[in-house]
Amino acid sequence: MLLEASTSTPSSGTMLAQDTFQRADQSHWGKASDGQSWAADANSLSVFSIKGGVGQIAASTSNNYDAILGPVVTNAEVLFSGSISSFTSTNLAAVLHWTDSNNWYRAYIDGNNLVIQKRVSGTLTKLGSVAFAASTGTSYSLRFNVTGTTLSARAWQAGTTEPANWQVTASDSALSSGSCGLRVLMQNGVTAQFSSFQATAQ
Repeated sequence: MLLEASTSTPSSGTMLAQDTFQRADQSHWGKASDGQSWAADANSLSVFSIKGGVGQIAASTSNNYDAILGPVVTNAEVLFSGSISSFTSTNLAAVLHWTDSNNWYRAYIDGNNLVIQKRVSGTLTKLGSVAFAASTGTSYSLRFNVTGTTLSARAWQAGTTEPANWQVTASDSALSSGSCGLRVLMQNGVTAQFSSFQATAQ
């Protein structure tokens, strides 16, 4: 369900999790800059590493990769900045209300669109989308918010002014709570890099 774009001033909220990725090169993502340990694939799959002060995922197979940080929460917001080496059948995504790989909400950019999607018991449903052109190798920021049953997202090139309005908004009540993080669809040989991540309770 695609609703009218609405104006929203970013809320500072209560910080749940934060990572600047400023630490020594290592395998996996280890502990975030806030001291919490990354979960899901980020500390178990060898495609995850810290290199040159960024969180890197270098896909060795075509797959979705999950990186989860912070506690289970109801109303929450994720903000990240990152880039990807190819937008061919790939995307960069923030995830909210993540329970496992089969249950989550996410907002992603795929080179052509900004999309809000859900997966419930393994079934994918697109909740809303808007055109958003993105280039490979360019860093983008994405803010994804869930408040009650309202899901909202916006994206912009990192280092430029954040849009004042939510670009896509949807309504859904299937998932009432869960964790925050990233969920990236990647093809073999593609690399994604993240320079910042934060999750706040709203």
